[in-house]
Amino acid sequence: MAGISFIVNPAAGGRRGQRQDQLLDDIRSCFPDAECLLTSARGDAEHLARERCGIAGRRVVAVGGDGTVSEVGRGLVGGQAVLGVIPLGSGNDFARMLGMPTDTRAALLHLAQARAMPCDVGRVRIRHADNTESETHYINSLGLGFEAEVADRAARVRWCKGFWRYLVAALRLLPVYRAPHMHLAYDDQRIDAPQFLVALGNGRWAGGGFMLTPRAKLDDGWLELTRADGLPLWRLLTVFPRVFSGRHLDCRGVHADRVRSIRIECPSGCMVHGDGEILARRALEIEVELLPGALQVLR
Repeated sequence: MAGISFIVNPAAGGRRGQRQDQLLDDIRSCFPDAECLLTSARGDAEHLARERCGIAGRRVVAVGGDGTVSEVGRGLVGGQAVLGVIPLGSGNDFARMLGMPTDTRAALLHLAQARAMPCDVGRVRIRHADNTESETHYINSLGLGFEAEVADRAARVRWCKGFWRYLVAALRLLPVYRAPHMHLAYDDQRIDAPQFLVALGNGRWAGGGFMLTPRAKLDDGWLELTRADGLPLWRLLTVFPRVFSGRHLDCRGVHADRVRSIRIECPSGCMVHGDGEILARRALEIEVELLPGALQVLR
């Protein structure tokens, strides 16, 4: 391997200023020649990763939550460097897909023995309500509608952490949320109806433990589509507890499929998240395409 770089988000999981010296000591005890880089603002991790993406075999490790992992992953898409993960965030959904231990020392030891494996990536293009357009990548999950609104609200919940932030946000939003009308087109399917949520998973988990796309695999050349109709509240309350185990796919009004590309229109505009980060607050058109094996990850 051509060396190793750790891109550390000091604020991950609400840890800003806490145990940072111990973390860096742990990294250097396992990897004495490691390059350690600290971020200070959103976008830093992607920029630092992109500067190293062309180094063949370079291990670039995201130390933080799913937002940090997503930034580093985006910076490495299509390059020759390899993504590693040390989970320190609130959700750690992608790290769970990789089987990474949540204990930092254990994760570092696991990383020292891990091998590079291919990982699919999703590319998303969005036309916003103000007629601007944006394009980015995601490596774990993309969500429209209810799921994205929950991600947005969870980021503002300060009195609890991790999975509980997402659960509190979901329970608060559930009684008042109204499903927007959407047009979905993929393969030979055409859906024109209110959609409570649309999830496109490369990984199985989102929101710190919601198994929205339970059949997803990182390297199978597919995105797993889960969508829910505009169901009444009493029906949603019967579906909601099943999301933690993936059994919601058996519920009437919940649909699952596999796609390599999809186009979604939402005339009234909807919120979109990628890997827990808000990509759009009023998206009118969303196009998603799978990029098979566009990233190498340490597993």
